[in-house]
Amino acid sequence: MKKLNDMTFKVVSLGCKVNYYECEAMARLLESHGLTRINDLSSKSDITIINSCAVTEEGSRKTKQIVRRHIASNKDGIIAVSGCLTQVDESIKDIDGVNIVLGTNGKSKIFDALSRYYNTHNQYILIEKDVFHSEFEDYTVDRFEAHTRAFLKVQDGCVNFCSYCIIPYARGNSRSKPLHGCINEAKKLVSNGHKEIVLTGIDTGSYGKDINSSLLELLIELDKIQGLERIRISSIEITQVNDEIIDFIKNSKKIVKHIHIPIQSGSDRILKLMNRHYDKEYFINKVKKIRESIDNISITTDFICGFPTETEEDFNESLDTLNKIGFQTIHTFPYSLRKGTKAALMEQVPQPIKKERVKKVLELSKKGYQEYCIKNLGNKLDVIFEIYKNGYIYGHTGNYIYVKAKSDISNLNKLLNIKLLKIENDAILSEIMED
Repeated sequence: MKKLNDMTFKVVSLGCKVNYYECEAMARLLESHGLTRINDLSSKSDITIINSCAVTEEGSRKTKQIVRRHIASNKDGIIAVSGCLTQVDESIKDIDGVNIVLGTNGKSKIFDALSRYYNTHNQYILIEKDVFHSEFEDYTVDRFEAHTRAFLKVQDGCVNFCSYCIIPYARGNSRSKPLHGCINEAKKLVSNGHKEIVLTGIDTGSYGKDINSSLLELLIELDKIQGLERIRISSIEITQVNDEIIDFIKNSKKIVKHIHIPIQSGSDRILKLMNRHYDKEYFINKVKKIRESIDNISITTDFICGFPTETEEDFNESLDTLNKIGFQTIHTFPYSLRKGTKAALMEQVPQPIKKERVKKVLELSKKGYQEYCIKNLGNKLDVIFEIYKNGYIYGHTGNYIYVKAKSDISNLNKLLNIKLLKIENDAILSEIMED
């Protein structure tokens, strides 16, 4: 039998960017102990680690399917499951073939967990029961092999308690990575070639409240790092976009002119039932202020269709709100019941109605993106190209327009200035401008 340090492993990230970051953190930790990572998830490995998602009931069901699939295709391997679903669903440990179960905390102990299982062959479970008194589990990722941009997890947990969301019960209280730790990790990422860093967390905008700091202070310090050319915030609540944040985005040359702000509904009645901490007028006025302050900023959002008790009148009110705001992209989802949340106890909207409403919002999203792209034709914007395919390089502008340009791979992972020329099916055709 192989020694543990000589084994191969793969990590499977399900769900959000925080999960992706945590998978990379576990991978770096295991590599530091001599284990070899297998990047092809369809290939066999000695160890498979699955970082689970529990946002929706459907997501939980799919997660269990994926766990069973990996067990079936890798019967002699060690299977470890971690993350949000293991924290709120004890049945994961009862799946035949699951050898290690870690909760939302404990991922930094993945090598110790593997060692215990390797030595005893007894199922090992490490789940912290009281997540509301957890400290920030601090680990470091110094590089991301699969992406040009790097993710930096600066915050964990959430205490907003939206009525549809189980995550506060899985992740616990809001807590932050120390400011010096964020800056040191960002410098390591830059030294390893990453030009763009995406700040991520469960409630990223609440960064610093528990450590006498703030998201603004973090942005100011990141902005000073030499070699870091773009800073992006993965998501932020509308109530957290204060005047200081707006001014800093306006004046910084590194922070991209794109903000993702979840609205979830545009109906005041539904927003109240969701326990969101704003009404539609507040959201509309704040977006208006952002746009008046920051020229050509792109604002994208998340939206839930068919929240419990949502009537046709509620939905039409939402459509009116979405039209007034004019988002560049709307990531929309049909409401998915999640046991253990207040919304699960409310009167549910039939699935066909939810699907029809999603279709209408997707059409609105497509229209908004096309109009924004047309508005930007002829403009000169910055881009970091990420992939090469068939004689073209593809990437996102700072304001998150997907573009392509005729080039070879020598222009990948560089901050370049381009001119947007023409809308094509796969991306906006652009021309790289000479210095």
